[in-house]
Amino acid sequence: MELLSRYSGISALIIYGIILYFILHFSRKKNNDTEVIESKPENIRYEKLDVNDEDAVVACLVAAIDCREQYHKNVEIVNVRRIG
Repeated sequence: MELLSRYSGISALIIYGIILYFILHFSRKKNNDTEVIESKPENIRYEKLDVNDEDAVVACLVAAIDCREQYHKNVEIVNVRRIG
């Protein structure tokens, strides 16, 4: 009994830590179960983009810069098409 009273604070901390671990572990699992379903819109026409159109070129450059900042990797524009 003396051993239990001497180390009761430490054992309580360990038990609380274990309980907290399981609570956080199971709450993370529930949040990761949600899936995002992406669907492609139908009836979209794709046209080749005119390279002489300054607005289109600037839009491509801004998209490439945003992609570079988000993923921190090198970006190469391979193909550009106008949707609509």
